[in-house]
Amino acid sequence: MLTNESHMKQRHLRLGYHLVTFLDVLGQRNRFKELRLPQTPEESAEVGEVLRQTAGFVLDLRETFADQYEWFEAGLSRVRQATGASVRPKFMGFSDSFVTSVPLQNPGGDLIAIISVFSSLAAAAIVMLTSLASKHPLRGGIDVGIGTEIGKDEIYGTALERSYVLESRDAGYPRVVIGEELWNYLQVGLANFQRQTTPEAISIAGIIGKMMGLISVDGDGKRILDYLGPVILEISGADQKARELMVKPAYEFVLVDQERINQEGDPRLIARYQAFRDYFESRVLSWGVDAKQS
Repeated sequence: MLTNESHMKQRHLRLGYHLVTFLDVLGQRNRFKELRLPQTPEESAEVGEVLRQTAGFVLDLRETFADQYEWFEAGLSRVRQATGASVRPKFMGFSDSFVTSVPLQNPGGDLIAIISVFSSLAAAAIVMLTSLASKHPLRGGIDVGIGTEIGKDEIYGTALERSYVLESRDAGYPRVVIGEELWNYLQVGLANFQRQTTPEAISIAGIIGKMMGLISVDGDGKRILDYLGPVILEISGADQKARELMVKPAYEFVLVDQERINQEGDPRLIARYQAFRDYFESRVLSWGVDAKQS
């Protein structure tokens, strides 16, 4: 008789530190649960619109991730030619959630690992802004922890658990919370490379400084991804297209979403969504968008 043990394969799994981003689009599952197979042309049209706004939007957001990674890699062609290594984070989508991961012990060296982390954070910021501009609130967590790759793009371990807990327990409203281990990793890395004088170390220290500029402290003391902050402003160039297609509609959605929460009357959520609006109104002027009077 065969036992379970006899079916176990010998696998070569490697344990290491990884940065993991966990993002979740809010409200999608509830809308999908309301669907029924259509019986009339009118119902077919209604179902088609819901599918476009749910499953279709999730597919669009996956494409946004891919576009951001390709754009980031295109600007680093010399680094790739010199090292032969990819700076693209691992990406996996399941349902309306997204997971990106970066191994911090990269065979391409410290520079590749740091650039890949920066790519992951920057992509999360753009995806957050894109999602809000499309009237789909998104929540997330990013942290560092132990993990192992159990598939081509799949991570398993405390790194994923930590980022998931930040999203599900700590975020509270549409924002991306930064974990303590990630912040510690950046602080230690910055101090380490600032003590070195090689050109690569100087470059790495500069990139880490940029990444720390992607993080701000929210009103409740939690560190969050600053997707409207100066680093994303610099990356986008604050051009007319970014303002009109992303920042302005995202801010308008925040105002509408806050009004919905106020009408529902939950004091806890009312306070959280006021903080959501406060974050936008502390940033939008630098993008050339006027803040509304509360």
